[in-house]
Amino acid sequence: MHSYKNKITNLFNKNRMNQWILFIFPLITIFLKCIFFQGFITNSNPYNFNFNAGYDYARPFLNYYLAFILIFISFSLLFKGKSRIIYLFVINILLTVVIILDVCYFRGFLTVPSVLITMQTANLDNLSGAIYSMFSAFDFIFIIDFFLLGIYVYLTRKYIYKINKRAIKTFLITFIAPILFIAYIPFNIHILNNKDVKNAYLYDNYDPTNTARYFSPIGYHVFDLYTVYRDSKPYKFTIEDENKLNKLFQIKNENLPNNDYFGISKGKNLIYIQVESLENFVINKSINGKEITPVLNDLTSKGFYFPNIFEQVNEGTSSDCDLMVNTSMFPLRRGSTFFRYPNTAYNSLPNILEKDGYSSIAIHPDKGSFWNYSAGLKSIGFDKFNDYYSFNADEIIGMGISDGSYFKQVVPMLKEQSKPFYALTVTLTSHGPFDIPKEYRELNLDPELDENELGGYFESLHYTDAQIGNFLKLLDSEGLLDNSIIAIMGDHTGVHKYYNDSIENLSNKEDWYLDTGNPVVPLVVYDTSIKNGQTFDLYGGQIDVMPTLLYMLGIDKKEYENTVLGRNLLNTKKSFAILTNGTIRDKDTLSNEEKKVYKNILDLSDKMIRANYFKK
Repeated sequence: MHSYKNKITNLFNKNRMNQWILFIFPLITIFLKCIFFQGFITNSNPYNFNFNAGYDYARPFLNYYLAFILIFISFSLLFKGKSRIIYLFVINILLTVVIILDVCYFRGFLTVPSVLITMQTANLDNLSGAIYSMFSAFDFIFIIDFFLLGIYVYLTRKYIYKINKRAIKTFLITFIAPILFIAYIPFNIHILNNKDVKNAYLYDNYDPTNTARYFSPIGYHVFDLYTVYRDSKPYKFTIEDENKLNKLFQIKNENLPNNDYFGISKGKNLIYIQVESLENFVINKSINGKEITPVLNDLTSKGFYFPNIFEQVNEGTSSDCDLMVNTSMFPLRRGSTFFRYPNTAYNSLPNILEKDGYSSIAIHPDKGSFWNYSAGLKSIGFDKFNDYYSFNADEIIGMGISDGSYFKQVVPMLKEQSKPFYALTVTLTSHGPFDIPKEYRELNLDPELDENELGGYFESLHYTDAQIGNFLKLLDSEGLLDNSIIAIMGDHTGVHKYYNDSIENLSNKEDWYLDTGNPVVPLVVYDTSIKNGQTFDLYGGQIDVMPTLLYMLGIDKKEYENTVLGRNLLNTKKSFAILTNGTIRDKDTLSNEEKKVYKNILDLSDKMIRANYFKK
C-alpha cells in the first residue's frame, strides 16, 4: 500500500511539474521573441540581428512584455489534457506570426503595421517578389521553440494528457493581475485625473514603433485595435485643435514678397511624373563610365533641382506620395489614407487649378483597387482617372506595364485633355526587387553587383530614365513640351529602404552606395523657358511640392497658404522637413518655439483628414 501511495504521489508531482513547464515554456519563448523583434528593428540593418541591443532597448519595459503575454497564455488554464496543448500551440503560432510579420513590415516601411492593413489585400497582387525579399535568414530563431516544445510534449505525453482539471482560480489570477498592472497608469490619468503619475508618457505616444518598444509587439497590437476602433468614429475638430492649427499657419506662412520665380510657368500644362523608388543618391553618378540617369542629370542642369526632399510617406507608401503632392497633407499615422478615408475633401492641387481653367487627369499603370487609388484620387478632385484597364498591357516588367509601353500610351491621353491641363503620371518598372530583364541591362556591371539588388536598382532606374527621355521627346513631337512644366520626383526611397543589407554585403562597394541616414528623393522641375538651371540645397519634404508648383504657375498664395501644411520651396528662409516618425531635420533655421509647434503637425493632419476638415 505504501509503495502504491508513493507511485500516486510521484505521478501527481510529475503531472503538476509538467503542467507548470507546459505553461511557463511558451510564456518565456514568446517573451524572448519580443526581445528578438527589438533586436532586429534596433539594428541599423533590420535584416541582421543583435540580441544585446534588443534587450537593452526593451529592458525598462520587460514587465509590460510579460503582462501582455501572460494574458494570452492564461487562457490555456481553462482547458485540460490535449485541448490545453492545442491551445498553447495555436496561440504561440498566432503570436509568432504577428511578430514575424511586424519584423518584415518594419524592414519595408520602418514602422510596425496597423490592423488596418487587412483592408488592403488588393495590394498583394504582383507583390510576391517584394514580400519574399523582406524575410531574413535569421528569422528562423522565431520558430526554434516549436520543435523543442513538440519534442517535450511527445516525451511527456503520458503525463500531460492526464491533465484532467481546469485551473480556474489560477486562470483568474494570471488573467486579472496583468490587466490591473497594465491599467494602473490609464486609471490614474483618466479616472483619478492624476496627470503626474510615473511613466505616463508610455500611454501618450503617437509612434507605433515606440508603442511596440514599450509594450512589446503584442501589446502594440492590443492598443492598435483599440485605437482603430476609437478612430473609426467621426472626429470633431475641437477649439483646441483649431488654435493649434492657426498657430501652425502663423509660423509657416513667412509673408515674404514674391520673387522672380512667381508665375514663371504661368498658364502652362503641369505634368507630374512620380518615379517608383527613385532616390537622390543616383543622380549625377556613373558606373563603368556610364551615367545611371543621364536624362535626369541633364534636366537637373537645365531646370530647378531639389536634392534634399525628405521622404514623408507612411503606411500607404506610394499612395501617400500621391496624397501629399496633391493635397500638401501628411498621410495618416495608421493605415492607408486612401483606404480609410477615400472620400475626404481637400483644397487640392487639381481643385485649385480647376479655378484657373485647368482640366485634370490621373494616369496610373496600377489597377484602381491598388491602394484604392481610384476612389482616393477622384475624391482629391481629378476629373479623370485612367488605370491599368485603360492600357494595352503589351509588355509586362515586374509589377506591371513597362515604363516604355506606359509612356507611349500616356501621350495620346494627354492630347485628348482640354488645355491647360494637369496630369499625374506614375512609373512602375523600378519597383523592388529590381529584377529587370537582361535585355534591358545596359550598364555592364561586374557579376557581383549585377546579381545584387543594388545592381538591379541601377539598371532599373537606368531603364526608367531612358523612358522618361523618350516621353519628353514624344511630348515635344506633339507640341506639348514647350507648353508644359515637367515635375519629377521619387515616391519614396528604394534600395536603401528595403535592401540595405545587400548593399553592405558587397565586397567592393563605393562610399556613395551606402545609406547616409537621410531618406531623400530628388525633385526636378523642368520648363523649356527656364534659361538657367539652379540647384536648391535647402531641406524640404514631399508636402512642399504642391505650394512650390502653384507658385511657379502664378496662383495667388491666398488660394492655398492657409490650407496646405507644406511651404513654397522657391520663396522661403527655412530649411527643414518633418519625417514620418515626427523627427525634424533642420539646418538651424527653426527656433525652439517653432519646433514645438511643428511637433503637432502629424497629429493635426490626422485629425483634419478624419474630421473631413475641408468639406464645405
